[in-house]
Amino acid sequence: MRITMGIVLATAACGPTRASHGADIDAASSIDGTTTTTPPVDAAASGPVDVVITADNAYSFGYGDIAGVTHFTQGTRALTAGDIFNCPIGTGPEQYTVAEADAPPDAYLYIVTWDDLAVTQGVLGQFRRTSGTVYTGDLRFEVCATGINYATGPDALTGPDEPTINAQISICNNGAGDPTTTSKGWVNANGATTAGAAGKLAVGEANDDQAGTFPIVCQPTATTPGIDAAAQWMWYDPLDGQPGDAFHSNGTNRFKAFLIFRLAAGQIIE
Repeated sequence: MRITMGIVLATAACGPTRASHGADIDAASSIDGTTTTTPPVDAAASGPVDVVITADNAYSFGYGDIAGVTHFTQGTRALTAGDIFNCPIGTGPEQYTVAEADAPPDAYLYIVTWDDLAVTQGVLGQFRRTSGTVYTGDLRFEVCATGINYATGPDALTGPDEPTINAQISICNNGAGDPTTTSKGWVNANGATTAGAAGKLAVGEANDDQAGTFPIVCQPTATTPGIDAAAQWMWYDPLDGQPGDAFHSNGTNRFKAFLIFRLAAGQIIE
């Protein structure tokens, strides 16, 4: 796959460098006025969360609560296919560890993605803890499309910052997005989870499709980490009736990126 760019950027990996976070979260279970409900969680969810993710072609990672991100690692746009797909971990996919104390049932894990509006786009990863593993493409993921385009401009390399992301999470939670330029609120693979939201989570090929849209991303071995074959690429589908699928760009911001994906830490169970 060839990544094309419209601006000159410094060489950097697809996402932030490997990180381990250990500070406490002041988690909240609801927000005044929100139309989003906290999803069901399982008290059996336990252990630290090991995360391995990559994106075509840029992402940041964070975690916090339903109100927003409180621990944030800002990413960097990938410049080559190797920055997205190649082994070892840290060259393509990145690995993070969220301490168990920071992943109570009401905590949320967030992936923020943006792209260059060229060729393909998607996010792929896995979230594993003692109580189970969840892969991207799972029906429990939600996505909100903010409509803020980072394909060009002064922040095209690093994407949105934490205050910008949290402001958009608040808009998503309250279903207050502009319906002409955003998803309005959160959606999953079955459609709206916030009243009035539009579109759905798009689920694509698994990480074992030799003839698929994306090259196979670095997979784990007996001694090295990677992204399992069961993980599926995901993105946002606006359900706008236009031709083409969610994983191929048409050169415009049809998919209303940047996108925010989230998963409740308490849902990472068997």
